[in-house]
Amino acid sequence: MVRHLLGLLAGVAVTPLLWVGVAWAGDQIARHAAGQESSVPLPTACAVLMGVGLLGAVLAATRFSPLAAFVSGGVLLGGPLWALLDPGSLTQLLPAWLVGSDSLVHPLGPGLPLLCTLGTLLFLSALVPSRWRSRSQPWSEEVYPPLPPPAREHGPTPTPPPPADPPPASDQADDLATRTTLPFRRGEDGIHPLAGDDDHHTRVFGDGR
Repeated sequence: MVRHLLGLLAGVAVTPLLWVGVAWAGDQIARHAAGQESSVPLPTACAVLMGVGLLGAVLAATRFSPLAAFVSGGVLLGGPLWALLDPGSLTQLLPAWLVGSDSLVHPLGPGLPLLCTLGTLLFLSALVPSRWRSRSQPWSEEVYPPLPPPAREHGPTPTPPPPADPPPASDQADDLATRTTLPFRRGEDGIHPLAGDDDHHTRVFGDGR
C-alpha cells in the first residue's frame, strides 16, 4: 500500500515535467524544421526530448509502483483527447493564459503528437498485471505453484537380498556327472541301462545277443 501511495505522488510530480518538456522540445524542433529563427540550438531541444523519453522509460519499466505511470499516462493522453473530442468544455476549465493560441503547453499545441505517443505508452504499461504484484511474490510462483513432494511409503524401505555366491567347481562337476545320460541296452524283456562290469564292452543294437 505504501509503494502505491509513493507511486501516486511520483506520478503527480513528474507529469508537469513531462508535459512541459514535450511541449517545449516539440516547439523548438518544429521551428528548426520550418526554418524559423530560434534561440535554442537543435541538439539542445533533442537532448531535452531524449531526457523526457528516459524518464518515461523509467516510469514504464520500473517495478516500484505502476501507479506513477498510470497517473502520468492518463493525464498526458486524456488532455489531448479531451481537447480533440470536446474543446469547448475544456476551454471553460483552463485558465486564460493557457487557452491562448500562442500558449506553449496547450493540449492542442506543438506537443500534441508527442503527448499522445508518450501518454499511450505510459498508460498501457501500467495495465500489465504482473506490475501490480508485490516484489516479494514472483509471478511464476503464483501462476505455477510448486509441486507437492512425493508420498513416502510407510515403514522402512526393503533391502534387496545379496546375490548368491556361485557353487564351488567340484559341486559343478558332480552335478554335471549326474545329469549325463546313461547308455541303454535293448533286450528281450525291454530296455535296461548298462551298469557294472559291462561298461568296457561295446554295445551293439540288434537282436539282444
